[in-house]
Amino acid sequence: MPRSLHFTWFLASSLALHGLIIAAAMLLIKPEEAPPMLTTPVKLVNLPRKEVKKLPPIERPAPVPERPVLPKNVPSPQPRRFETSPNIKLPSTTPPSGIPEGSERGKADKGASDTGKGPLPFLTQNDIEKLARRGMPERKPGDNSVTLDTDEFKFISYNRWLKIKVESTLKYPELAAVSGLQGTLYIKFDIMKDGSVGNVELLKSSGYKILDDEALRAIRASAPFQPLPDDWDMDQYSIRAAVLFYLSEAYIR
Repeated sequence: MPRSLHFTWFLASSLALHGLIIAAAMLLIKPEEAPPMLTTPVKLVNLPRKEVKKLPPIERPAPVPERPVLPKNVPSPQPRRFETSPNIKLPSTTPPSGIPEGSERGKADKGASDTGKGPLPFLTQNDIEKLARRGMPERKPGDNSVTLDTDEFKFISYNRWLKIKVESTLKYPELAAVSGLQGTLYIKFDIMKDGSVGNVELLKSSGYKILDDEALRAIRASAPFQPLPDDWDMDQYSIRAAVLFYLSEAYIR
């Protein structure tokens, strides 16, 4: 037999023998199984009542308090409103006769208390409305203007929007606030068909030029307003309004 055949036969036999040895080893060697878990037997015993009393008391966790259920239809709390004391009178806004406007404080109305005495009043909505109506000049013959708080239905919505726009522009002059100047003035202004502002007139002064000037400025600076509705059939809408400067706040009514 040639030498090359001997070598081939020897290599094949060796590989076969090694394969058999590996297969036998895999069959004989098994993976170790995990030991079973040990369990402790528990026996339930009913102890006598005397023995149970000797055991320490069991502390139970405190129960979590439940949130109270509010009944339905409960009215929400109303915001606190500050009312004006009956013993407090607001300062007069009428300028003294014979003295230039804005030069000094006007004389107090009859029954009004000195502004330097007592606490400052807190203006409620009713106070503002009363101050706005008090002293409103009457309409002259041929004057078709309406007040800003008119109850004529077609003007109510437009006037409500107009108040918001003017008051967003109206500022209490810093010098007047620091000096403690307060007052009410009355103006008349025209809104044209396209919403532009026409004539602006001061009907009655507050007694302080700085306050009067700020009110006239705010009316002009708020323009343009909303165009007049077509169903009004008006080329011009004339309004008479009061501008109040009190307690560092400014209103138009």
